Amino acid sequence: MTLHHAEVVSSVPVADEVNGILQKHLAEIFSGEAADAVKEQFKNEHIVPLRGFCPPELLAALQAEAGGIMDEHGVDRKFTFEITDNSPRQMTTVGQPVIKEHGPLIDALYFSPAVKDLLSDVVGEEVHTCPYEGEHYVISRLGKSGDTHGWHWDDYTYGFILVLHAPDYRDGGFVQAVPHTSWDKQNPDVHGALLKSQVRSYALEAGDAYVVKTDTTMHRVYPIRGESTRTIVNMTWANGADLGRNITHETNDVLFGGTGGSTEASETAVGV
Repeated sequence: MTLHHAEVVSSVPVADEVNGILQKHLAEIFSGEAADAVKEQFKNEHIVPLRGFCPPELLAALQAEAGGIMDEHGVDRKFTFEITDNSPRQMTTVGQPVIKEHGPLIDALYFSPAVKDLLSDVVGEEVHTCPYEGEHYVISRLGKSGDTHGWHWDDYTYGFILVLHAPDYRDGGFVQAVPHTSWDKQNPDVHGALLKSQVRSYALEAGDAYVVKTDTTMHRVYPIRGESTRTIVNMTWANGADLGRNITHETNDVLFGGTGGSTEASETAVGV
């Protein structure tokens, strides 16, 4: 996907303008051979970057909105999860209820018809908003050396992640994915999945997004180092089959405001 930046405007976008801005921008960058290449890459790899997804004026507004929410409401999390083979989570997070109240642009982005249409086109089937509101959207920030979102799968079929800030790949923070794997919650096997399939890595920049088939693609964010920062908005989407399944939300609830998790886990509130 080729980046064609729209002209930066002086006014700050409001929620009612988000879909129109995206619809125009995506029509320019996602068409013809560029669209075909993205769809083919997703078909083969089950993950694909959408370079330049977010136009500059909207990106700046989302960065400001998410940054304010994170500074005020972010919670430091440090967990290992048995359900994902004791892979680590070390990050600062904000969950859906807080974003719903304080993040009108993020909410408008998630419910944008232009985004839904794009995702459906990329993955080759109609996507649906997640039936569990807690997974509509969350914000996470890796801001300390060693912060990571360790190897895991997700319960619903698709994830759409917008990158608001990203370190240089030399400082970590890039995405890694292992397609054609499966999550057995009773007997998770991260290392077995690593041995069975190829690990692919993707460096991203602010304004990029990526789509990943999260239920059969084990993925992680490589630990960052130094004073680097990676901030993203993660949005969950369902396919038709998901709507009829009984799905639990253990890791999401722990990381983004729920209860439970490892008895050895720790969390510290920030910005309170």
